[in-house]
Amino acid sequence: MKRTALVVVLTVFAAALALQAQSLIDNSYYRRSLELAAQAQSAFDDGDYDAAANLAAQAKENALLSDRYVEKMLALTAANKSIAAAKAQLAWAEGMGAPASFADLYAVAKGDMDAATQAFAAEDYGTAKDKADAVVGAVGAIAQADADQAIAAAKDRVAWADGVGAQRRYPAEYGRASSSLDKAVAAYSGQDYREAATRARDVLDALTLVEAASPLPATYKVRLIPAFRDCLWVIAGYPFVYNDPFQWTKLYEANKKSLVDPEDPNLILPGMVLKIPSLSGEERKGAWDPSATYEAFGAKK
Repeated sequence: MKRTALVVVLTVFAAALALQAQSLIDNSYYRRSLELAAQAQSAFDDGDYDAAANLAAQAKENALLSDRYVEKMLALTAANKSIAAAKAQLAWAEGMGAPASFADLYAVAKGDMDAATQAFAAEDYGTAKDKADAVVGAVGAIAQADADQAIAAAKDRVAWADGVGAQRRYPAEYGRASSSLDKAVAAYSGQDYREAATRARDVLDALTLVEAASPLPATYKVRLIPAFRDCLWVIAGYPFVYNDPFQWTKLYEANKKSLVDPEDPNLILPGMVLKIPSLSGEERKGAWDPSATYEAFGAKK
């Protein structure tokens, strides 16, 4: 080989090694390439250009092997990181019941996880990483579907609570539920689906104690109350009857024929069952139950 050409080869190769030394992981191939490069330089200095060229070629080959080794190690590291993340995501999905609740989406995630593990074992680290990343995406779809269901259930429950007057009857519980629903919707908009599902379930927890009021009673059994006498005036004033004592005449007209003296509305006896006719189209059903919860007549929902 001509001396001038070999000088160029050695100079360029030495510069390449210097750049590699700044960035590549120290490994046996790289160290060997440095040794061969030094030997090539020594042979060159001694004027043995053929030996120098041969040693330079070997040094270059080892440098290439070092590059491939480093590339492989970087790919292995990236695959390891992705697989660890995928395993954590899959464990979360299993913990929240995805195999049963979201069977199709879970099957996709599990399939990608198995493929990632197999590719890693075969040292196909690029495929292993891609499949592991796909697991994370599939579990993300599970989280979104879970959030969709949770928010839908929360909205249904709030609508039900509106219908039974919870905002007025249970202001603290309704306030917490409304706040949690707002947070759930905001988290969903930010694609934080797990937080969205958690806040949506807080809505259901907040409304746990909210009860629907029973239909207003259609009959009332006159009681013996020592403190005061149960009379039509008093009975009409009960919230579950008309919430207005001046409506006593409605009770009188509806029960006149069953009174001891139909002409005397004041003569009613304990144990008598009085009919409570609908006053303004409200639903009335069954007998008054002292243990039941009733909306006060005329209360706004």
